[in-house]
Amino acid sequence: MTCRSVDRRIDVDGGRLAVTAYLPESVTTDAVLFLFPGGGYGRHYFDLRVDGHPDHSQARWHAERGLLTVAVDHLGVGESTVPEHPLGFAEVAAAGDSAVRALVAEIRAGTLDADLPAVPGAVAIGAGQSMGGHVVVVTQAAHDTFAAVAALGSSFTQTRLAVRPGARQPFRGDGMAAVYAGMGDVDFTASFHWPEEPPELVALDMDAEHLAPWRSATVPGCAVELMEPLAVARQAAAVRVPVLLVYGEQDVTVEPLADLAVFRSAPDLSLLLVPRSAHMHNFAPTRHLVWARLESFAEQVLVRRRLLADAG
Repeated sequence: MTCRSVDRRIDVDGGRLAVTAYLPESVTTDAVLFLFPGGGYGRHYFDLRVDGHPDHSQARWHAERGLLTVAVDHLGVGESTVPEHPLGFAEVAAAGDSAVRALVAEIRAGTLDADLPAVPGAVAIGAGQSMGGHVVVVTQAAHDTFAAVAALGSSFTQTRLAVRPGARQPFRGDGMAAVYAGMGDVDFTASFHWPEEPPELVALDMDAEHLAPWRSATVPGCAVELMEPLAVARQAAAVRVPVLLVYGEQDVTVEPLADLAVFRSAPDLSLLLVPRSAHMHNFAPTRHLVWARLESFAEQVLVRRRLLADAG
């Protein structure tokens, strides 16, 4: 099955959000997957296309299997409006909620695209990578936007990046000033990329001077809060829909099981640990494990909804 993409700008409070919808040749499920990028990245992270490196596009992989997929630039990110004032999680989440609801209404009515039939039972599933996972969780807690949420490499206990050989990992008891002071010792390449990944792809992604097409020059100011322990744990505890957490073998959380426990109100909790993957899962040789698990998670959510409806 093939797919095509459609770019849109959605009006929200604070400006417009840039989105790309990946439309299957034939929609095979009511699930609609909304993908939100991490800090320093834009929505094209989910559509990585580099000559000589095929099959790195998560969004197209899903759409080619019949799953309608939408990648979204947060407010203040990528090609979305970048307000002049500092952005908090509440404003970013409200904008995302508005965009998702507008798009789901169009998908159900059949007005998103002239060649896309209506999907009257469309169900929104929210998934975010790193900071995007935190935003999805905050959005769900505040607005009940999604039927289920997935966070990919998002720490809900404390963020811990890899440090250079010989450097000291700051203790949280030292205070956040010490943590930020130690950022110069962080090995971002080791944190973000697994050693087996193509060196030219890693170099493109880590080039701070010439940003790759999937990177964002701007990051919402609230992102710095995520270095605080339990930064959005209160919001995570309020989520009352199924939750999937995904972490690479080398990721930025201390203990994945501890992150899972933060979601104490969720009726269904799942955890995937991805071998041979660092924090940026879509570059990893095992990226398809993440994508396949997201699809099975979405289907599981639909089955759960049907069974609950049948049970009255």
